[in-house]
Amino acid sequence: MNIYFIRHTEVYNPNKLCYGQSEIPLAENFTAHFDWLQDSLASSLESPAAYYSSPFRRCSKLADYLSNGNFITDERIAELHFGAWEMQAWDKIKPKELEAWMADFVNYKIDKGENFIELYERSTAFFEDILATANKDIMVVTHAGVIRSILAYVLDFPLENAFNLEINYSSITKIVHQPEFNSTKVAFVNRTERV
Repeated sequence: MNIYFIRHTEVYNPNKLCYGQSEIPLAENFTAHFDWLQDSLASSLESPAAYYSSPFRRCSKLADYLSNGNFITDERIAELHFGAWEMQAWDKIKPKELEAWMADFVNYKIDKGENFIELYERSTAFFEDILATANKDIMVVTHAGVIRSILAYVLDFPLENAFNLEINYSSITKIVHQPEFNSTKVAFVNRTERV
């Protein structure tokens, strides 16, 4: 089984807002990346793929395009919920709160939001569920936080190191699962269009 995790294309965020579980528009040229992703993924498919998407439009637009409208939305692969910080400019968040989060983002729970452990638990529950399906190829259109969580899970490294992984917009990360060998491996991370 090949599982491709695709981060949504770039968003339009000139005011540098914190937008984890808020809707935010895509950047102007987003469809050019849609075409590159479709071409890259089509050449890799061994069979008709199953498609999954985060519920947010920045993901579902791409999932709709790649799958010709045949995809499943799953709330477990939404981005981190930033609670009271949602749609605030990063530089307007109280410095003490931001410092506390940055010092321990794994455990620090943002007011009315969630911490990284909660994101990790729901992301990995989703991952275990798709591993149990009979699909040969799976496409998951999601967010950087989810992809980092899945990689931490597969590679068994501390969540504190999750942000050491670069996950760019419009990038593809591939995981190969071979149940017959009880094996789950990372084939590549953060593959992007060469410009």
